[in-house]
Amino acid sequence: IPVDESNEPSPLCAVERIEESLRECYDEKHAATQGLGDVHRMPFWKQVARLTMGDGTDSDAKLDDDDEDVNFQRKIIPIDSLRLMMTKEIQNLKLNSAGFPKQPLILCASLINKGPNLAGLARTAEIFAATQIVVPDVAIRKRDDFKSMSVGAGDHITMEQCREADLMGWLKQKKAEGFTIVGIEQTGSSQCMTKVRFPEKVVLLLGKEKEGIPVEFLQMVDICVEIPQLGVIRSLNVHVSGALAIWEYTRQRLFEESQEEITRKYDTNPR
Repeated sequence: IPVDESNEPSPLCAVERIEESLRECYDEKHAATQGLGDVHRMPFWKQVARLTMGDGTDSDAKLDDDDEDVNFQRKIIPIDSLRLMMTKEIQNLKLNSAGFPKQPLILCASLINKGPNLAGLARTAEIFAATQIVVPDVAIRKRDDFKSMSVGAGDHITMEQCREADLMGWLKQKKAEGFTIVGIEQTGSSQCMTKVRFPEKVVLLLGKEKEGIPVEFLQMVDICVEIPQLGVIRSLNVHVSGALAIWEYTRQRLFEESQEEITRKYDTNPR
């Protein structure tokens, strides 16, 4: 993976790959119209055809006679190449910028307005390979303070926009997609986070900086968890709470993977 001047991963995006492929298609088409004399500018398939058929006038006539087939080939070959490139890009969407598989974890921060909190959450979500972070306005990624505090994490994690007014419909959609909504909030029915087993597909819903999760959204929550505390101060900063929940989810998955690895080794190498 190429890196920038800050030694941060800077992978090519799908749009750049598409532009590169389309540019090659354009160059091939226009090179083909310059005549057969300029061989080095011909499309590869035409160079092969000419070498196979010979350099005589009969071969040139053959190419002219089969103009429809030639045009057909000229259109199909670049499209096939483009399709292969897009397939590769789709596979890359399952990996983060560091090349690790993304976790089926979505961090929903639509109720958070302060830039420093969103920047810290974006940084934490990227570090632990979350699938995406949902924010009230994706334009925040362009702000200098966000870029500075997130250390460029906004360039390496998918950011989706969902305002508070649209949040209820968004949560319903994620439920329909098989996600479990886990809310971080102190309520009478909240479970201790260290005793909760996180499902595989999770939407982690964070509340507002002062009010927490509004009642109407708490009704959409499947599991409500709270972080055990030992001090006098009643609550943690929302960024800190989100970071602890992301780590607990990741820790459980890492433990499960290590247990599966131990089981595989035992099954393949029984005593």
